[in-house]
Amino acid sequence: MRAFAARLRTAAWLGWQIESNWTDPFLFVIYGLLRPLATAFIIVGMYWAVAGQATRPELFAAFYVANAFHVYVTNLVVGMGWLIVEEREDYETLKYVYTSPIGMFTYLAGRGSVKLALGTVSMLVTLVVGWFALGIRWDWAQVAWLPLAVSIALGIVACVYLGFLVAGAALLLPRVSITINEGLAVALYLLCGVIFPVDLLPHGLREVGLSLPFTYWYEALRRFLLGHGASAQLGSWSDGTLLAALALTTLVFVILSRWGYGAFERRARRLGRLDQGTLF
Repeated sequence: MRAFAARLRTAAWLGWQIESNWTDPFLFVIYGLLRPLATAFIIVGMYWAVAGQATRPELFAAFYVANAFHVYVTNLVVGMGWLIVEEREDYETLKYVYTSPIGMFTYLAGRGSVKLALGTVSMLVTLVVGWFALGIRWDWAQVAWLPLAVSIALGIVACVYLGFLVAGAALLLPRVSITINEGLAVALYLLCGVIFPVDLLPHGLREVGLSLPFTYWYEALRRFLLGHGASAQLGSWSDGTLLAALALTTLVFVILSRWGYGAFERRARRLGRLDQGTLF
C-alpha cells in the first residue's frame, strides 16, 4: 500500500506540473477561473433572456446545479482521454510510462486526480456565481448532508471510471479518439437530464438514460441540495430508492468500465497500438 500511495502521489505531482508549469501561478489561477466563470455567465445570459417567460424558476435552479456538477464528467472524460494522446504523440513517452513499475492504471489514477481537483474548483465557482448572480440558493438547514455526501462520492466514482474507460479506448484508437471523448461528454449532457428532464427523452433514449448512474446522480444532487428534483418519474421515488439506484448503477458501471479498460489495453498491446503516432 505504501508503494501504491507513493506511485499515485508521483503521478499526481507530474500531472500537476504538466497542467500548471506553462505559466506563473498568478496567471494560472486567472486561467483556471476564467473557464468556469465564462460557462456560468453563458448560463446567466440564457436565463436573463427567458426570465420573463419562465413559469417554473425552480427547474432552472435544478438544471444549473446539474450543469455545475457536469464539469466532473467533462474534465475526467475529455481529460483522461486526452492525456493518452498527449503522452503518446506530444511527448512520445507513453511506452515508457506503460513499461515502468508505476503501472498504467495507477498512472491514470494519479493524473486523473488533478483533473478531479480542477473540476472541483470549477464546480464551486459555478455554484458561487449562481448564488450571487442568479439567486440560486438553498436553505442550508434543509440540506440532507449525509445523502448528499454519499451521492457526490458515488457520482465522482462513476466519473473516474468513465475516464478510465475512455482512456482505454484512446490506447486503441488514433488521435481522433479525443473527438469521441468530447462527443461522449455531450451525449451524457443530453441523455442524463442535465439541461432538461429525462422524462422528455423519446422511448429508447429514455431507457438508455435511466441505465446510466449519472441520471440518478444529478437527480440526487438536486433533491438533497435544493429539496426538489427535475424529473417527474424519479420524483415519485423515495430517497432510499433513488440512492439505491445510484449505488447499483454505479457498481455495475465500475465493473464494466474496469473490464472494458482491461480489454482495450490488452487489444492495444496485441495490435501494437501503444506507441502509434499520427504525426499530427
